[in-house]
Amino acid sequence: MGQIKAVILTGLVLGSEERVIKEIKKFEGVKDGFMVYGEYDGVFLVEVPSQEKLNALISRIRRTEGVTRTITLVAI
Repeated sequence: MGQIKAVILTGLVLGSEERVIKEIKKFEGVKDGFMVYGEYDGVFLVEVPSQEKLNALISRIRRTEGVTRTITLVAI
């Protein structure tokens, strides 16, 4: 089975955006991350080998200080 690709949108605490994005970009499976304007503040492109790894990555991102919410879009 191939890699699972997803986009994770994050809400971030005002003023913490650069620090949080820099931190999350170091997580295993995160291919890129950047700030955006709009309803969400950070976008992360991820690629992992399994649903279990995706679940663990989402949980880790959600527990990161400065993250207020997430939405995950899984590629099909």
